[in-house]
Formats: sequence, C-alpha cells, structure tokens
Amino acid sequence: MPALEDLAYLSYCSQARLPMGQTEVGRILQASRRNNQRDEITGLLTFSGEVFVQFLEGSPAALQGLMNRLKSDTRHRDIIILSEGTAHERMLAGWDMELVTPKEAHLALRDALGEAGDYEKVIALSSLLAKLDPDLHRGS
Repeated sequence: MPALEDLAYLSYCSQARLPMGQTEVGRILQASRRNNQRDEITGLLTFSGEVFVQFLEGSPAALQGLMNRLKSDTRHRDIIILSEGTAHERMLAGWDMELVTPKEAHLALRDALGEAGDYEKVIALSSLLAKLDPDLHRGS
C-alpha cells in the first residue's frame, strides 16, 4: 500500500454514451477490481443506467494512470472531477471496487454541487443529478 504521504483521493462523474445493463456493469466491476488490486487503488462506483459516479483512493501516480485510461474509455463521456486531494488514511480500505446505490451517489453529487465554484460545473452537475434519479433531483 502507498505510504500515507503518498495517498490521494479523487472523485468524478461521467455520462454513459449508450445505455448499459447489469451484465456490462458487472464486467466493468470485475475489471476494476482486478486492476485496482494490481494498482493498490480502493474505491466505490455507482451507475444509474446513464451516469457513473466514482470515488477512488491510491497513490497519485496510480490515480493519474487510471484517469488517463478512463478518458480514453469509449463507454462514457463528459468526465467531471468532483474532488481531489491528499488523505491521511483510506476511507475505503479493503474495497477494491464496490457498487453503491444511485441514492448514495445522488447525495455525493449534491454535496459537490453545493461546493461548485464555476457556472459550467454547476450546469453539468445539475444535469447529471437530473439523469441519475429525476425524482431525487426534484426533491433536492
């Protein structure tokens, strides 16, 4: 595992290019778990059918490598970095990659929207929230 001074975190959201079923999401989780074990990354993923939200922890180099791969992944587009920084300890130790509910992701996106500093990010996050779960978005 990375030394604590080398521990970073990153969260992002993106939109699926095409609708995906549970089978494709299952394949993504399998590959993520295998790659994350190799790269000493822990994290969580949610997918609503249209929107991905992911939180990742690992070394800065490992996270950068993963983001480079994700940017060239044709299954999604419009990657928005929600938060990034350094950490003193892992919040998700032992989670190679776990799938969480859209409601949990909705709460994370709402928090990011509350902290968004520029107009483009506010618009993008609002759009993603509406797609993630329209009923939750109306109630936010």
